[in-house]
Amino acid sequence: MELSLHFKDTSIIIAKLYKNGIPEQASKILTAIGKHFIYFTKGLTEMPYEIFVPVFEDTSVPSNTTEMNTKCGYFDYWGLYFDKRQEHEALIYSLHKKKLYDESIFLLE
Repeated sequence: MELSLHFKDTSIIIAKLYKNGIPEQASKILTAIGKHFIYFTKGLTEMPYEIFVPVFEDTSVPSNTTEMNTKCGYFDYWGLYFDKRQEHEALIYSLHKKKLYDESIFLLE
Protein backbone atom coordinates (compact mmCIF):
# COMPACT_ATOMS: atom_id res chain seq x y z
CA MET A 1 0.00 0.00 0.00
CA GLU A 2 2.87 2.38 0.72
CA LEU A 3 6.62 2.65 1.05
CA SER A 4 7.96 4.48 4.11
CA LEU A 5 11.57 5.63 4.28
CA HIS A 6 12.69 7.08 7.61
CA PHE A 7 15.83 9.17 7.87
CA LYS A 8 17.37 11.18 10.71
CA ASP A 9 15.39 14.37 10.07
CA THR A 10 12.60 13.42 7.65
CA SER A 11 10.38 10.60 6.44
CA ILE A 12 9.29 9.94 2.89
CA ILE A 13 5.94 8.21 2.44
CA ILE A 14 5.11 6.99 -1.07
CA ALA A 15 1.52 5.84 -1.54
CA LYS A 16 0.51 3.20 -4.08
CA LEU A 17 -1.42 4.68 -7.00
CA TYR A 18 -1.62 1.56 -9.14
CA LYS A 19 -0.33 -2.01 -9.19
CA ASN A 20 3.50 -1.99 -9.15
CA GLY A 21 3.48 1.84 -9.07
CA ILE A 22 5.90 2.09 -6.15
CA PRO A 23 8.55 -0.30 -7.52
CA GLU A 24 8.30 1.29 -10.96
CA GLN A 25 8.52 4.89 -9.73
CA ALA A 26 10.57 4.81 -6.47
CA SER A 27 13.90 5.57 -8.16
CA LYS A 28 12.38 8.46 -10.15
CA ILE A 29 10.70 9.83 -7.02
CA LEU A 30 13.99 9.81 -5.09
CA THR A 31 15.70 11.53 -8.03
CA ALA A 32 12.92 14.16 -8.07
CA ILE A 33 13.42 14.76 -4.34
CA GLY A 34 17.06 15.56 -5.02
CA LYS A 35 16.21 17.89 -7.91
CA HIS A 36 13.54 19.77 -5.93
CA PHE A 37 15.28 19.79 -2.54
CA ILE A 38 16.26 23.47 -2.69
CA TYR A 39 12.67 24.47 -3.46
CA PHE A 40 10.70 22.47 -0.92
CA THR A 41 13.19 23.20 1.89
CA LYS A 42 12.42 26.89 1.39
CA GLY A 43 15.91 27.65 0.12
CA LEU A 44 17.54 25.21 2.57
CA THR A 45 16.06 27.08 5.56
CA GLU A 46 13.49 24.48 6.72
CA MET A 47 13.48 20.70 6.42
CA PRO A 48 10.07 19.00 6.28
CA TYR A 49 9.71 16.22 8.82
CA GLU A 50 7.55 14.32 6.33
CA ILE A 51 7.20 14.23 2.55
CA PHE A 52 4.02 12.54 1.35
CA VAL A 53 3.98 11.43 -2.30
CA PRO A 54 1.53 12.05 -3.95
CA VAL A 55 -1.21 14.39 -2.72
CA PHE A 56 -4.59 14.21 -4.42
CA GLU A 57 -6.96 17.13 -4.51
CA ASP A 58 -10.67 16.27 -4.19
CA THR A 59 -12.24 17.99 -7.20
CA SER A 60 -15.71 17.89 -5.64
CA VAL A 61 -14.62 20.46 -3.03
CA PRO A 62 -13.99 24.00 -4.34
CA SER A 63 -10.42 25.20 -3.84
CA ASN A 64 -9.16 28.76 -3.88
CA THR A 65 -6.19 27.50 -5.93
CA THR A 66 -7.86 26.42 -9.17
CA GLU A 67 -4.73 24.97 -10.82
CA MET A 68 -4.74 22.25 -8.15
CA ASN A 69 -8.30 21.10 -8.93
CA THR A 70 -7.25 18.09 -11.00
CA LYS A 71 -6.36 14.49 -10.24
CA CYS A 72 -2.62 13.97 -10.25
CA GLY A 73 0.15 11.38 -10.08
CA TYR A 74 3.52 10.89 -8.44
CA PHE A 75 5.15 13.93 -10.03
CA ASP A 76 2.50 16.62 -9.68
CA TYR A 77 1.88 17.54 -6.01
CA TRP A 78 3.48 16.40 -2.77
CA GLY A 79 2.47 17.05 0.82
CA LEU A 80 5.14 18.56 3.06
CA TYR A 81 4.86 18.75 6.82
CA PHE A 82 6.97 21.20 8.83
CA ASP A 83 7.35 21.77 12.58
CA LYS A 84 6.39 25.28 13.63
CA ARG A 85 7.13 25.30 17.36
CA GLN A 86 3.96 23.84 18.94
CA GLU A 87 2.05 23.72 15.65
CA HIS A 88 2.49 21.74 12.46
CA GLU A 89 2.45 23.36 9.03
CA ALA A 90 1.16 21.36 6.07
CA LEU A 91 1.99 22.67 2.60
CA ILE A 92 1.44 21.36 -0.89
CA TYR A 93 4.42 21.46 -3.23
CA SER A 94 3.90 21.64 -7.01
CA LEU A 95 6.74 19.93 -8.85
CA HIS A 96 5.77 21.61 -12.14
CA LYS A 97 5.67 25.15 -10.69
CA LYS A 98 8.40 24.56 -8.05
CA LYS A 99 6.11 26.36 -5.64
CA LEU A 100 4.67 25.79 -2.16
CA TYR A 101 0.95 26.30 -1.52
CA ASP A 102 -0.61 26.91 1.86
CA GLU A 103 -3.68 24.71 1.33
CA SER A 104 -5.59 22.38 3.60
CA ILE A 105 -4.53 18.76 3.28
CA PHE A 106 -7.08 16.07 4.05
CA LEU A 107 -5.92 12.46 3.81
CA LEU A 108 -8.63 9.92 3.11
CA GLU A 109 -8.11 6.23 3.80
